[in-house]
Amino acid sequence: MTNSTAGNALASNPPTSQPRLGWRDRFAIAVGNAAARVSRLTGRGSGGMIGGRVALWLQPEILEHLAANRLIALVTGTNGKTTTTRMLSEAVLEGGSAVASNRGGDNMTPGVVTALMSNLHAGVAVLEIDEMHLELIAKATCPRVIVLLNLSRDQLDRVGEIAVIEKRIRAAVDENPQAYVVANVDDPLVTSAAWDSAHPVWVAAGKGWSGDSLTAPRTGGAIIYSQDEPDTLTGESRELASGFDRTVSWRSVPVEDLLAQEVPWDRPPTQSDFARPNPKWIWKAENFHAGSPMRLVDTASGEDTTATVWLPGRANRGNALQAFVAARLLGVEAQDAAAGIARVRDVAGRYASFDVQGRHIRMLLAKNPAGWMESLTMLNPQAEIIVGVNGQIADGTDLSWLWDVNFEALSGKTVVATGERGADLQVRLNYAGIETRWAPTVLEAIEMVAPGEIDMLLNYTSFRDARAEFVAQGWLR
Repeated sequence: MTNSTAGNALASNPPTSQPRLGWRDRFAIAVGNAAARVSRLTGRGSGGMIGGRVALWLQPEILEHLAANRLIALVTGTNGKTTTTRMLSEAVLEGGSAVASNRGGDNMTPGVVTALMSNLHAGVAVLEIDEMHLELIAKATCPRVIVLLNLSRDQLDRVGEIAVIEKRIRAAVDENPQAYVVANVDDPLVTSAAWDSAHPVWVAAGKGWSGDSLTAPRTGGAIIYSQDEPDTLTGESRELASGFDRTVSWRSVPVEDLLAQEVPWDRPPTQSDFARPNPKWIWKAENFHAGSPMRLVDTASGEDTTATVWLPGRANRGNALQAFVAARLLGVEAQDAAAGIARVRDVAGRYASFDVQGRHIRMLLAKNPAGWMESLTMLNPQAEIIVGVNGQIADGTDLSWLWDVNFEALSGKTVVATGERGADLQVRLNYAGIETRWAPTVLEAIEMVAPGEIDMLLNYTSFRDARAEFVAQGWLR
C-alpha cells in the first residue's frame, strides 16, 4: 500500500448519497424498520436482528441493493471485532463522512441489513462480520477493505473447528480481488487466509495466544516461533508482554525437520516459504494503560502518527492499528483517523466502568481462551477481582476451555467467582492455586469486596446480564 493509495479511496471512488432502491426495497426497509422499533419499544430486543430478518423475507436481494454505491469495510476475527469496528467508524466520521455501522454487534446477515437500512444516506459502511458469514456478506457487498484481526478457537459446540473458519475466510479473500485485506501478520491463521490476496496490507497487530496456530493450513507443516524479543515493544510494555507470544517471526517447517531439530532460523524465508511477511505497519507503545499514546508506523515510508487509546490492554493497541490502516485505505487523513480512534472510550457490551458505594468498577468482556488471556493483561494490579461465567448457548455450553486459560496469572489475588457456572470456575481457580470465594449473583459478589478498585471479568451472557442489572439499579446508563 503506497501513501497515495491509502489516501485516495474516497476521492477516486466517491460514494453516492444513497443506494438506488426500487419500490420493493423501500417497502421492505419500511416494514423492517417498523419491526425493529416495535422490538425496542416492547423490550423484546434491540431491533438489530429482527428488522433485517423481516426486510430479507420481503426482499431477498435487499443486502446487495443497500450496499450498492457505498464504500464498504468488513471487520472480522475471533476477538476484537466490535472494538475495531467502533474505532474505524469513529475514524471515518472524523474524516467527514457519514457512516452506517452495526455498533450493537449484530454481525450476521440480518444485523448487517439492519445497519445499512438504518442510515441510507451514509456513503461509507463499516460492518462487523461473524467469521462464518464473511464469505456470504462479502459476495453481496463487494467490500473495498476487509480487516482480518485474529483467529482462534471459540466454543466448539457453537462455532466449530478453527480450520474450517480459516478456509471460509480464505475463500472470501480469494473471491474479492478488489478488496484491500488488512491482515495481522502475527497470526499464522490470518496470514494463511490472506496469503493469496490481490492487495494484502500486512500489519503487525500482535497476538497473545498461539495455541491454535501450531500447524500451517497451507503446508501441513509445523508453525515455529522465534524466541527473539518483540522489536515493536518498548518500555513497560516489553515487561507486560512477557509470557505471551507477540513474536517477531514465525514460519512453517516440515514436521520431519522439526523432529530432526533442523529449524532454519539462520536462513531468511524465500517467497515460496509460508512465513511471517514483513509488516508494512507496526505499532509502538510505552505501556498498555487506558489513555496512553501509541505510535502507528509505516515501515516503508517512515510515516509515524501518534494516537491516544482510551481502552486498556495490548490487544486494543493492535485493534487501533488495524482500524487506523483501514481508515487510511478508505481515504481518511492520518490525523483525522488518530483523532477518531481517540474518541472511543467505551464499547457497548465490551467495556464499561462506573462508581457505586465507594467502589470503582471496570467491566471487561472475555469469551474464549484467547480473549481471556488478553483480558488478563488489562487487569489493574491494585484492583480486587470478580470473575463471572455463564454457560448459555451464546457462551457455548462446553466450558472445558476454562482449563486452557492461564488463571495462574492471578496468583496472589483473592478472587470472587460468580455466574451460572461459578462453581465450575471456582474449581478451575482452586487448581490454579488461587484463593477463591463464591457468590451466587454478581450483586452479592460486589458486596463481598471491600470499597476501592474492582475489575470484573465476565463472559458474554454474564456481562450482558450484569450490565442489565447495573442499569436497572441506576448505576450504569
